[in-house]
Amino acid sequence: MTSVLRMPVDMFPAMNIPVVAVATFYSGMPPEQIETDITSRFERFFTLGAGIEHMESRSLPGVSVIKVYFQPGTNADSDVTTISNLAMAQLRRLPPGTLPPVILKFDASSLPVCLVTFKGEGLNETALRDLAQFQVRNQVASVPGASVPQPFGGRYRQIMVYADPYKLEAHQLSLMDVVRSINNANLILPAGDLQLGQLDYNIYTNSQVSSVEDIDRLPIKTVGVSTVRVADIGYAKDAQQIQTNLVRVDGQPSVYVPVLKQGGDTNTIAVVNGVRDRLKNLFDVPKELVTNVVFDQSAFVKAAIETLGHEGAIGLFLTSVMILIFLGSLRATVAVFFSIPLSALAAAIALALGGSSINSMVLGGLALAFSRLIDNSVVVLENIYRHLELGESPEVASEKGGREVALPVLAATLTTVVVFFPVTFLYGVSKFLFSALALAVVLSLFASFIVAMTVVPLFCARFIKAASHHGTPSSEQPVTVDMPRRRSFGPRFNIWFNQGFETFLKTYDSLVGVVLRGPVPTLVGFAAIFVAGLA
Repeated sequence: MTSVLRMPVDMFPAMNIPVVAVATFYSGMPPEQIETDITSRFERFFTLGAGIEHMESRSLPGVSVIKVYFQPGTNADSDVTTISNLAMAQLRRLPPGTLPPVILKFDASSLPVCLVTFKGEGLNETALRDLAQFQVRNQVASVPGASVPQPFGGRYRQIMVYADPYKLEAHQLSLMDVVRSINNANLILPAGDLQLGQLDYNIYTNSQVSSVEDIDRLPIKTVGVSTVRVADIGYAKDAQQIQTNLVRVDGQPSVYVPVLKQGGDTNTIAVVNGVRDRLKNLFDVPKELVTNVVFDQSAFVKAAIETLGHEGAIGLFLTSVMILIFLGSLRATVAVFFSIPLSALAAAIALALGGSSINSMVLGGLALAFSRLIDNSVVVLENIYRHLELGESPEVASEKGGREVALPVLAATLTTVVVFFPVTFLYGVSKFLFSALALAVVLSLFASFIVAMTVVPLFCARFIKAASHHGTPSSEQPVTVDMPRRRSFGPRFNIWFNQGFETFLKTYDSLVGVVLRGPVPTLVGFAAIFVAGLA
């Protein structure tokens, strides 16, 4: 039971189809040159890796993105290591100034499990992005199993220097002169150390600017005794990068952060609950900031689990009512009642030992098998009751009743199981999806067979002392029912139902006899009805 409770919960089963993404940046390089100098070189070099199925790439302004798809079943961590080693070996052959590539591992679990939005009165898009990027994101990332990428929306703050080309030309300066001067003036460098007594002090020279006005006063060039400063050729401004995406919540400019699940063995519900709890206890953020989870993948998993519980409860109730009506024994009803939960629990334990997770496909497989789980127990129980009515003791009736139908029940179980054999021929994503569903059905059916062959006979031998007369449906073996003067409602209803059912079966036997005595007229009559139905 502990292993079942600790099973990871997810929307879909783990899909071991590793994909490694390689993103390389060179600011300002056009897509054509990115394709020739970066993307193509990486693609040719990545072919040295083992187990690669195919590659996809995109060359954008300043960015090269390559996705390497590996064969299903390969180790994702080994694939990342292989691509990382190849990328680092190729880096020295790339154009000077190319940033080291960012290498990430992707799979089906890399989809967001929830989206967190940010908005607030009086907070502009720049402030919202800064809060999401540097405050909230770091706190949410500490939730076990959560991976938090960069936020979307908002404006990324940047100090911009706007230069007048005419003033640059008048002072015989270029834009690179301005860039070099600002970089050289905005430094912090070690300047040695100073020992005073027993203490050793590290000394730094700090020329970093602390305000936009300080940037305007930075020197660019000295001519004689006069100095050309930034303010002489332009001005500095606290601005932002060019905005490439926009997020609005309730018509208000906002920012959102996707939260991903780390790996296939992480519990989706636990991750989302942890994110919600962390958002309630944020610190070092303004009180105007409003956070909200607008997408929650765990809601679908919870709904699937709740639906499965409802279906199981309805199935148990209806089955128990039918067993109680036909057998007239509350103890026999209890014997069948435990077939569904025991079979489902055994299947869940087997799935947990196999490293599976609780997902929509597994739950769908269990829901599909629920209507079949009780059949084996009902057949065994009915045969045991037949032996009890023949006067045998509960122990002997349980042993004979279970042994006699063991092979037919096994054959019936196998005929259902073999239907799912073609799933093994599927390939790709379909194989991982439907294999989980088929495995849940197969394990639960085999568990129901074991329960029917062990638990039901043991329960009958232990707790059922005599058979309630539920009426053997046969006109050759009539049923006689004693009618004491005083009986409770249950026995009286059972006697009434069996008498009515016996009458129905006698009528059915009579109709079957008529059909068998005149097969040709019967076939002609049904053929005429079929043809009339088509008209």
